[in-house]
Amino acid sequence: MAIEAVIFDWAGTTIDYGNQAPVVALQRTFASFGIEGSGAVTQQDLKLDKMSLIHQLLKDDGVRNAALDRFGKISADDIALSLFSAFKRNLLAILPTHAQLKPGVRDLIAYLEANSIPYGTTSGWDADLITDLLPLVAPQGFRPRVNVTVKDTGVDRPDPAMNRLAMAHLGVQHPARTIVFGDTLDDIRAGQAAGANAVGVIEGAGLLGLSKAQWLALPNQDQQALRLQARREYAVAGADLIVNNARDLMRLMQSEASMNQSDAL
Repeated sequence: MAIEAVIFDWAGTTIDYGNQAPVVALQRTFASFGIEGSGAVTQQDLKLDKMSLIHQLLKDDGVRNAALDRFGKISADDIALSLFSAFKRNLLAILPTHAQLKPGVRDLIAYLEANSIPYGTTSGWDADLITDLLPLVAPQGFRPRVNVTVKDTGVDRPDPAMNRLAMAHLGVQHPARTIVFGDTLDDIRAGQAAGANAVGVIEGAGLLGLSKAQWLALPNQDQQALRLQARREYAVAGADLIVNNARDLMRLMQSEASMNQSDAL
């Protein structure tokens, strides 16, 4: 099967090993206002849009009382808006330290470009964050042709709207010949719903939520157990393919292309 296009997620898939940037930004935001309580943010929490997540954190009595002490007797909505604005500033500030391409991504991109396979991205992040990211990843060889955000569709994953819009911009004629590459269960569900081949990555995925240092510090048997756990979760979500890293996906694409060439002879 000839692949017409590849659509990448950003954090946890192409950059930001373990999807750590939002956690760090939230912790810095709350700490800057003298508010404790953001340290317990989980990868499950990060599935929420960040305004909803901030509202969720403010439901904790300790966090809410600390916020009221800092901001005074204003509404929870106004407190959340102030925290969200600071969160965005902090996230923008730390992006350069989280914009390194994950292992294997550069190899996969080189393969796509050598074979004239177009690629783009989708993201739940704000469009201005993607605008700031692009010049950071371009020198590393990552230059997506199209970048679709929630601003373009009005809905986030697992809705397939972002994938469908990206495919339209990339000129895809057959969604079943498109790869959607992501690191969360919602990425998989959105890829499936768009009629594409949904591929889940394990190492550095937001699904696991471990930084590179945390992952490498694990004993081999613990890494293997987490790989198995991730494979099970991706499979239940409907993944067509599950790989350890982007380099593995490249090798599988190379292998399939070679078989197709052999069949054509």
